[in-house]
Amino acid sequence: MIWHRAVRRDATVGGGDIAEFRVEYTPTSNDGRFGIFQLYVRGNALGDATTTALYPHVRNLHALCDVAERLGTHRPEPLILGDTFDHLIITLEATEEDMAFAFTTRPERQWAEPPPWAPLPGRRMRLIVRREEVISAWREAEPKLRHLLGGV
Repeated sequence: MIWHRAVRRDATVGGGDIAEFRVEYTPTSNDGRFGIFQLYVRGNALGDATTTALYPHVRNLHALCDVAERLGTHRPEPLILGDTFDHLIITLEATEEDMAFAFTTRPERQWAEPPPWAPLPGRRMRLIVRREEVISAWREAEPKLRHLLGGV
């Protein structure tokens, strides 16, 4: 399993450091708008590695970066990242310098089975990342992702 559970291809684009916060997208359609979207937080893959539409994830990632850029602290709130992450219940909390992602696998199976790397239902993980890592990953990945979307 290359790259912590995802097989990278020449077409894979992204930004950030996998050991901190990384955004990755591998197109699987001819137009590049559908593919495998993955987030890595402190080396942990969060997505389920299924094919998805790119645009909603770009929009959600932009909103996540907005939270990282907003000064001040934020209490834990539900974080919605789209269909690739439906197997997880995620909350996001922000301190002055960090963002804390807390998540667990949903106990119910309304969607497809969670990927083998997902935490067991009931096992909560809390991963802390510097705000600047989220911002840096977005700034590196955004132009590449928008290029695939044709500038949208």
